Amino acid sequence: MRKAGRPSNISKRLKDGYYMLITVKNSKKPIRIMRETLEEVKQAEKKFSTRNFKYLGQVKNHFWIDGDNKGKPTT
Repeated sequence: MRKAGRPSNISKRLKDGYYMLITVKNSKKPIRIMRETLEEVKQAEKKFSTRNFKYLGQVKNHFWIDGDNKGKPTT
């Protein structure tokens, strides 16, 4: 059920952590997954080894620390 009222104009922020994209076969849109530690990212990479896996980078205080978007805000 949808909430009544006007939708928020505030852009969504990403939580602090490590982000990756996983593309499933026969799907056009990738899935973005967040993990708390780098060890969990390595475990996820092994788990999703049969799928297209791409590491996006680390987010801290709403800024990308590393990866393709390094130094940019998360909005």
